[in-house]
Amino acid sequence: MDYITNVSEQFNTKRVRLHYNLREQDIMKNDKQIILLQLDNLRLKGKSVIFKNQEMIASNIVCNFKNRKIINIMVVSKTQSGKTGSMCATIKQYLEDTSNLIPIENIYIITGLSSCEWKEQTKERMPESIQSRVFHRCELPNTFVDEIKNKKNILIIMDEIQVAAKKGQTIYKTFKIANLLDKTKLYENDIKILEYTATPDGTIYDLMKWGDASSKILAIAGDGYISSYKLLQMGRVKQYKELCGYDKETGEVDEEIFENIKEIKNDIDKYDKYINPLYHIIRTKNGPDQDLTIQNFRKIFNTENYEFIKYDRESEIEDINKTLVLQPEKHTFIFIKEMLRCAKTLKKTYIGILYDRYSKNPDDTTINQGLVGRDTGYDNNGISISYTNIDSIEKYEKLWESNFEDKTISWNSKTTKYTNGILSGKDTFNDPKDYDGFSETSEESKEDIEEPQPIIKRKIFVEIKKWFNDNLKIKGYGNGPKQKTKDNDGFYRCITQFDKEEKIRTNAEFEIYEKNKKWGFRGNTLKSKEKNKYRVYPVYSNETDANSLEWWLIYY
Repeated sequence: MDYITNVSEQFNTKRVRLHYNLREQDIMKNDKQIILLQLDNLRLKGKSVIFKNQEMIASNIVCNFKNRKIINIMVVSKTQSGKTGSMCATIKQYLEDTSNLIPIENIYIITGLSSCEWKEQTKERMPESIQSRVFHRCELPNTFVDEIKNKKNILIIMDEIQVAAKKGQTIYKTFKIANLLDKTKLYENDIKILEYTATPDGTIYDLMKWGDASSKILAIAGDGYISSYKLLQMGRVKQYKELCGYDKETGEVDEEIFENIKEIKNDIDKYDKYINPLYHIIRTKNGPDQDLTIQNFRKIFNTENYEFIKYDRESEIEDINKTLVLQPEKHTFIFIKEMLRCAKTLKKTYIGILYDRYSKNPDDTTINQGLVGRDTGYDNNGISISYTNIDSIEKYEKLWESNFEDKTISWNSKTTKYTNGILSGKDTFNDPKDYDGFSETSEESKEDIEEPQPIIKRKIFVEIKKWFNDNLKIKGYGNGPKQKTKDNDGFYRCITQFDKEEKIRTNAEFEIYEKNKKWGFRGNTLKSKEKNKYRVYPVYSNETDANSLEWWLIYY
């Protein structure tokens, strides 16, 4: 096979298209028919049914990849909304498009999860021709890297990209070994990366620094989908509380813990009036704290009427769903630790209470991907109740509604940072500063980086001053702005860091700064940030009308 290049491709601004001879093309066409038949068999067997919304997502993805400038697409879809079906739909539509020629052996599905359960669950929903190239974390640095070495025209589908996503972790190391941290090589080798997640965390903010080499898609769920926020609106989400409460110094359990457990009993007692026994899943702390938690429950729930079982890496249960599909003879508590995180689909018919482990400083991603996330989807039983951190669910909904562009939301995760009221990525494998071939100006990833700044606009100066006092003064931004004197014509004049000329400033001028997020807060050092925390400007919509004044406060 040979390359066909044009002028733009010679300068590595697009993915280079490979040329295949007629024999290679015939092999790919035959393989395509085989994989399409396998997908149809999965549909007929009910193992991997592709729905209309998944077809629409796939169509969007395939359309985006037609733009050969795009290397990386991120798809954000809510928990249990059908990511695997969307992947199958994408493979199907990509192959059906006659403009796309790709060897079947060049399609991969990988994850940073170390879960064998994820691997088996994904493989059984994928066509046989793909199954041998489904890899989880442990297989990435060796098996996966060996597979893709020296290959061109590759499609890498990544699931749960928020896992092992930091620089120095498995995904980054794998990309480095595989020579995928080079924009030029990605273009030359026609590498296409498709990322899937419900909780992108910092990866989405780093990927958006790629400019026209990346794209993001918010995947709309299909009819009948129940999200965690919908469960909250339905009154089926409650604030979680501490369930262990053991004091090592006194050797006693806080009495408040038993009141928290009684709250669970009240919910279960209500089930008894209308419904047969159910399973109740309780996530516990690790180590001996799990046994202490179970002891607390035994003091409220007697063993005669309730069953107590454990589900962890040491338990005899291999697949919890084999238990959940059978209706229990009496209410059964399943105490779990480090299980049922992201990607696991639960059989929900007989589930009652889902209670996540309490944390004083909850990780918002862990919450949304936790037990309440396992209770979302198209098969919610209509009666379950999730105890979790409500604030995390509300923050996720705000991010979703803003297309993950509202950076004033204080999302707490392993790959985000929230500094001076601004949310951004923190050292993820998507950060272009760690890739070769990204320019300073296009990626804004060097020492001169300027992060987007919030803007507050008010008609009257005293309102700007009040907002500053209420929101920034308490955070150590200083004493705030001082109002200048008007000139003889009744206008306020000011200088900017760009031209240093004292003059009337207009909306047209400042909207350019706003659009490009360029306000002169430059530099990454603590010293430069301390010097440039905020600015206040008088801005006129009409430079001949002094009454068209509006005050703009921009802060770092």
